[in-house]
Amino acid sequence: MNRTDTKPSGAAGYSMIELVISSMLLALMIGAVATLSVSGGQAQEYSRRLNRVTEITQQTIDDMRLEIVSSMRLFSNDTEGNENLALLDLSNAPAPLDDIRLPTVSANETLRQDTTGDEITGNTLFFAKFAWSDRFVCTSSNEYLVDVSRWVYYYLAPEDGGPDPSHSIGINIVHWISEPLIDASSIDRITDSDDQKEVLLHLFNATPDADGISHDPAEVVWERGALPSVAGTLRHIDSSDGTLSDTPLIPRADPWSIVGRDDSLTGLLSYRHHSVASIYSRDSFGVSRYAVEDATGAGFPHGFEIQVVGPSAARQVLIHLVNSSTQRSGHLAWSDMQLSVDARDL
Repeated sequence: MNRTDTKPSGAAGYSMIELVISSMLLALMIGAVATLSVSGGQAQEYSRRLNRVTEITQQTIDDMRLEIVSSMRLFSNDTEGNENLALLDLSNAPAPLDDIRLPTVSANETLRQDTTGDEITGNTLFFAKFAWSDRFVCTSSNEYLVDVSRWVYYYLAPEDGGPDPSHSIGINIVHWISEPLIDASSIDRITDSDDQKEVLLHLFNATPDADGISHDPAEVVWERGALPSVAGTLRHIDSSDGTLSDTPLIPRADPWSIVGRDDSLTGLLSYRHHSVASIYSRDSFGVSRYAVEDATGAGFPHGFEIQVVGPSAARQVLIHLVNSSTQRSGHLAWSDMQLSVDARDL
């Protein structure tokens, strides 16, 4: 017997419960995919920030290294260093943090962590670097070689209100470079007064040297290693006759000041949207690895630490730098780097 099976009319299609369950499952799947997509995007962005802050920290610390290897004199937290530091004309540069300290040269020690009462770590770097040698032939046919240097100053400056306990950013590194400074010993070795005046006027007016090269004008003669408070440590060239004055000449201010190179007044991090990490960063950032941390005032040392150790013929300069990205949401990307550089301290 032939028999045809038929479905009850109520069994056709999907029930309302099945539709609701299916819709809920679909919504959950879409939500899971969206969450994974957002999380993946955030992880990718965080990875990009990590790569960027690592790149910037590496480049900043490497630029310092390249300058330090040309150093002629490392300034420290002593009378000479602080007197020279007080001469810098920073009027057109970002103001430094209130608590800026030069490192103390420790000739008989190696790199180490400070203890209270025995601190050698600073949070600023100040040195004189070799700029160029000028070879000049006078009308007398006598030839002279004169060394010229520049002072270099890396220091911390507050930004966006400066460092405070509410966030771990707000600090920039400023790179200040001085005008050219003529080596006093090179000038004093010129015993012929007419030749000396001719060489000084050549340096002042930036005329071509014996190799046809024109350098930046130089008007200050500096005796390396002497105190600025002693007459003759700094001398100014009189452009009218090539003589030297122990006091600054117009338009330079009196008492002495050392002005910066026009293109040197730059912060290294703000335009890159990064900051030196402050002492209020998480412990994992690695801030205050060497110095004794001080949270009073503007704080010390923050994520820039300098040590100078070893004898003068074989100084070692430690640079420890911790940078952070400056975004105010999400995970802060940060980089902790350090290196030791061999330097001359003559």
